Amino acid sequence: MPVKFGLDTSYLIPLIAEWHQHHEQTARDYRARLARGERPVVAIHALLECYSVLTRLPYPTHIPSQVAAQILTQYLKDVEVAGVTPDTAWLAIRSLAALDLGGGRIYDALIATTVVHEKASLLMTWNVKHFLALAPPGLEIRQP
Repeated sequence: MPVKFGLDTSYLIPLIAEWHQHHEQTARDYRARLARGERPVVAIHALLECYSVLTRLPYPTHIPSQVAAQILTQYLKDVEVAGVTPDTAWLAIRSLAALDLGGGRIYDALIATTVVHEKASLLMTWNVKHFLALAPPGLEIRQP
């Protein structure tokens, strides 16, 4: 069975945005993973957050909504998009409560929990420290 790797928003933005300081490194990492037969999976929350970021950036990096939709479709057409099931949401809440965590970090926890639910063993992010304290057991957190 091929390795599945999750994609955080902080990985998706530089993957797609050629102007981003981490674009080259992220794109190299992504191409190498695909060449090894690894399969990407993205939590629907991260996909929607990526669209939100791309469409709200100030000029000159702002991307109109129609263009953002086309770019996301082009770059991520073969990516497995994982939905949030009620079970996944409750698992994330219970895990966060056990760690005494709340606030905005719940969205990172939801991304991590969702990709694990889809059998990803690795989450790629430029925000490693955000995920280390809340990643489900068995999920490796790595920077490109």
